[in-house]
Amino acid sequence: MPTTSEPSPGARPRADARRNRDRLLAAAERAFNRFGAAASLDDIARAAGVANATLYRHFPTRGHLITAVYRERIDALCAAATDLAGGDAAGDALLGWLNAVIDHIAVSRGLREAFVNAYGLRDGDETPEVAAWHRMTDAAAMPLLRDAQAAGLIRADLEVTELMTLVSAIAHAGNGDADHARRLLTLTFEGLTSEG
Repeated sequence: MPTTSEPSPGARPRADARRNRDRLLAAAERAFNRFGAAASLDDIARAAGVANATLYRHFPTRGHLITAVYRERIDALCAAATDLAGGDAAGDALLGWLNAVIDHIAVSRGLREAFVNAYGLRDGDETPEVAAWHRMTDAAAMPLLRDAQAAGLIRADLEVTELMTLVSAIAHAGNGDADHARRLLTLTFEGLTSEG
């Protein structure tokens, strides 16, 4: 799958080019989450306040744009995990971050639909980018999980891949209702605090 076109190593994009790219990503995230695969690239460019040519210069295809939006969301989740790791309230940090993951999945249903449509994916299909994003979120969750386990707040035999599978399943079980999914997560989290 093609990846987002970026400047060559060492090159620094102009400040206005960075601003345009940021505006395009923000407008695209809103549009894809609202309209899914039906989101209009022309409308995204208009909402970002740039010409269509600017959009295509940064993102030559719909797939490039969707992938860039997803990557930005994953980067933000991973950065949030890094910020929370190593704090005093290990259990709160882990639960807080997992709630952020729940929110991301709940509000990104349209984005996911657009991604699946852009690349013609079927259930169970995974692109190299998606596989990499799963590895990134697993790695981001690991220090939070270890902190909670070291504090005796989470059962010691829980693996990070099991935790992230549970969180994903809970988010999808919420069927787009983040509040319901967060309640399910809290109930599950409480069940993970003892060895059984």
